[in-house]
Amino acid sequence: MTSKALRRSLAHALVLLTVTAVFAADPTLPPATWFLEQVKALSAPEMDGRGSGTPGAERAGQYIARVFTEAGLKPGGDNGTFFQSFPVSTGITLGNGNALAIVAPTTRDLTLGKEFLPLAVSADGSAEGDVIFVGYGITARDLNYDDYADLDVRDKIVLAMTGEPRSNDASSPFRRPEAYHYSERSHKIINAREHGARAILLVAHPEAPRQSLPSLRGIAQPWNILASSLTGRVADTLLAPSGRRLAALAAEIDKKLAPQSSTLPGVRVRLTVSLKRERGTAANVVGILPGTDEKLRDEAIVIGAHYDHLGRGGEGSLAPDQVGTIHPGADDNASGTAAVLGLARAFAAAGGAPRTLVFVTFAGEEMGLLGSAHYVRHPALPLDRTVLMVNLDMVGRLRNDKVFVGGADSAKELRQVLDDAARGLGLTLQLRGDPFSPSDHTSFYAAGRPVLFLFTGAHGDYHRPTDTWEKINAPGLASVATLAMRVVSAVAREATPPAYVRIEAPVRGQGGGYGPFFGVIPDFGDADRPGVKITGVRAGSPAEKAGVRAGDIIVKFAGVDVKTLEDLTFALRGHRAGDRVDVVVERDGKEHQVSAVLENRR
Repeated sequence: MTSKALRRSLAHALVLLTVTAVFAADPTLPPATWFLEQVKALSAPEMDGRGSGTPGAERAGQYIARVFTEAGLKPGGDNGTFFQSFPVSTGITLGNGNALAIVAPTTRDLTLGKEFLPLAVSADGSAEGDVIFVGYGITARDLNYDDYADLDVRDKIVLAMTGEPRSNDASSPFRRPEAYHYSERSHKIINAREHGARAILLVAHPEAPRQSLPSLRGIAQPWNILASSLTGRVADTLLAPSGRRLAALAAEIDKKLAPQSSTLPGVRVRLTVSLKRERGTAANVVGILPGTDEKLRDEAIVIGAHYDHLGRGGEGSLAPDQVGTIHPGADDNASGTAAVLGLARAFAAAGGAPRTLVFVTFAGEEMGLLGSAHYVRHPALPLDRTVLMVNLDMVGRLRNDKVFVGGADSAKELRQVLDDAARGLGLTLQLRGDPFSPSDHTSFYAAGRPVLFLFTGAHGDYHRPTDTWEKINAPGLASVATLAMRVVSAVAREATPPAYVRIEAPVRGQGGGYGPFFGVIPDFGDADRPGVKITGVRAGSPAEKAGVRAGDIIVKFAGVDVKTLEDLTFALRGHRAGDRVDVVVERDGKEHQVSAVLENRR
């Protein structure tokens, strides 16, 4: 530790001592070293990255349950245990019969795993058809670029490259942040499906650093089109009758910034895909500390953090070249979990609080808030008696004493509570009234509960194997836990609970977000049926103005069949603010069509 870091650490320790003296009525938290030990334990190699549904995550859950037990909490999970279980996807493997064959102009069976490999998002089934080269597979009307222009690919099999035109040119229109999504695999695959193709064959750009076939990893739903990767050598074989090679076509597209798509004369292939989607069980860990006040104990405060991470990488990792390497997730989110454990110990040792406290560490957050969505549907105490949810996510890398707090306007009293709680801590609070962000508190706010989200900021180790315990600022983590403790203490003893406020949609302007604004909150925990179920609608949003309601299931958006959340994202990104779109929703077993005018994001 540098001398500057040592001085900062000592300063934090002195602040915490002062805080303890001034707020003697509050519980006493463990020392900073204890919080760091929890982070070390949860991010240890034997936890294997805590991927939901894996043995490593189960070991982490058992560890958390032991801490809850030792603290004296009561079990709040299923059947008298601390564990609240729910099903999750855990992986995907090859089934029987996967095959790719060239059937014309010559006949050749390709080798599975060496020349082709199905993609994890592929549908099952078989298709045979003529092959059409579609360049990068991009349709970007906002950039006046369309690889499918003047092509009829219905019932055909398309061949597309990864990446986007002029990827190494910083001035390329595709290098603007709002255009990044055109290079994503999801755009290429769903775009092929929406143009009527029966299958897509995806090949690495000839200048891509990795030319090997992507591994079969992922837990996404199938995207309703057959999809496979193949090698550049096979792609050149398919292109040969046209007299072209992949490298030359890529160079020509980049030079002209214009598509070079064409039907490959006489080339026909047959693709068969069979995948096995594995299912497992993940579990929230729930502990209850009953309230001490006869009038208030029937109301609850939920203090939560997700304890899952990415396991050994793959989907969600920002280090795709390190698939198979443990992603320890020390800050994300062993830090928030450690804070919850420390708060549970402190409040239990103090004899509880006037209101009941429910401590929850969520699984499935990295899969799309699955654990918090499950808890909201199956709360330990009735959700309408939950007066506040406090979420701690990535609170272990405090820098410049700055803490970001979301949801400050989700109840009218919370800004004052936060100001009072921060007094004397030496923290600078960056308050954000809007409660919406991709973490577990969103599930609670969408269900009508006030929320606060504590976060110490993003960093370069996010979702990478380098997010390790040595980089945790332990005194800073203890300071954030102290802030949370004060907030919980204050709300727990107030005679009148915070009053929920429905936040209006953000003020619109040019820029600030990618794609137009619609304003729905998907139910991430209901992904096993076709369509996107809506758990909430932003006040004042285009969706609310059109009449979309919580509980609706979007099945078509602007002409795109919506089976998955990726479909809805694809459809939305294909439009601009000001566009009027028709949306079909299922409601009470019947389909309803509404019309919405999309708006700019903030």
